Amino acid sequence: MADSTNGSSQKSFRVIGTRPIRHDGIEKVTGRAKYGADYSFPGMLYGKVLRSPHAHARIIAIRTEKAAALPGVKAIVTGDDFPDIPGTTAMMGELVVNTHYLSLNVMARGKVLYDGHAVAAVAATSPHIAEEALRLIEVDYEVLPPVMSAEAAMKADAPILLPEIRQKFIAGRTDPGSPEGPDRPTNVAAHIQFQRGDLEAGFRAADYIVEREFKTATVHQGYIEPHNAVAIYNSDGLATIYCSTQGTFNVRTLTATVLKMDEGRIKVVPAEIGGGFGGKTTIYLEPVALLLARKSGRPVKMTMNRAEVLRASGPTSGTWIKGKMGATRDGKITAAQFWMAYEAGGFPGSPFAPGAMCCTAPYDVPNLLLDSYDVVVNRPKVAAYRAPGSPARRSPANRWLTSWRCAAESIRWTSVS
Repeated sequence: MADSTNGSSQKSFRVIGTRPIRHDGIEKVTGRAKYGADYSFPGMLYGKVLRSPHAHARIIAIRTEKAAALPGVKAIVTGDDFPDIPGTTAMMGELVVNTHYLSLNVMARGKVLYDGHAVAAVAATSPHIAEEALRLIEVDYEVLPPVMSAEAAMKADAPILLPEIRQKFIAGRTDPGSPEGPDRPTNVAAHIQFQRGDLEAGFRAADYIVEREFKTATVHQGYIEPHNAVAIYNSDGLATIYCSTQGTFNVRTLTATVLKMDEGRIKVVPAEIGGGFGGKTTIYLEPVALLLARKSGRPVKMTMNRAEVLRASGPTSGTWIKGKMGATRDGKITAAQFWMAYEAGGFPGSPFAPGAMCCTAPYDVPNLLLDSYDVVVNRPKVAAYRAPGSPARRSPANRWLTSWRCAAESIRWTSVS
């Protein structure tokens, strides 16, 4: 029986107030539950990834002959083994991804854009042989200066990560009626603007104005289970992938896209998952394992170690946020102006738009101007993390409101009355 909290009569519930049995509980407490890395098949090979030691560098040459000659090595792949993918958009959990950049994130071609970026992969008869083979792969780099923050990336003289991102395109898409901007490369991949009311009038009506600047750091989801994939490619062209994922159909669609395969010829089997929090809605190892399986003709298992997870999988964005809010003495918000830059990592696709949508969502702000930017930096490509884009912008907004609560003590206030 559930006690009433509003004076009404007691009522029985089928679930509330009971202790239902977890359907997956027995398998987990007895150790029978199978996670992605628990799957094994006869003749299976073990895959390992060679990752860039540089945050920003041009790939001059990759030599794999010595690694291929090592006994036990059955297949090697580099960026040359991946097809060229046009830049179309696809859903990646709660975010939208450009498939061309997704492919480049899975395996670098021409350039590496963060420390840990994959440049080659090996499949061998044991993990130790695969690791030894990685040490035999020779990569020549031309090291380039990195940009590690949105603030540095947005400077006029900042090194450019992706020359195809043009300032002219961004300006034209943001305001199609404006004169064309300069046709030069930029690290700003996208810009969104929201506006409402009369901003200047709103600030004139304010008794108090608070102006602040905040920066938040890149934060990883920190799930316990590393990324993993076991891939099987049959002689009839049908493929099966076993992995721990938050999006089974995402994995199938994105892997098929990256490898230019018919989506109907790939089956994805979701394993138990040891945490994800948004970070396992994309692909990293799945297409690599499948390509190695196709080249070797044998099943291939790949598992990241903890260092690889932190170096090469997507955290949430670091941000740089500036803003100004005005309010009357009785606590009514009259105007707000925000400027936000979200770090996307090495490729476009930060949650800059959801962050902008949520910035003042709980509050009545009659006069508003909000600009949000998607900025590429030499860090791992970001992924979703629990309400993507929202926590970073909510913390500054709450601090502004906290400042107003301190108005009676005249703490950090500028009176305009």
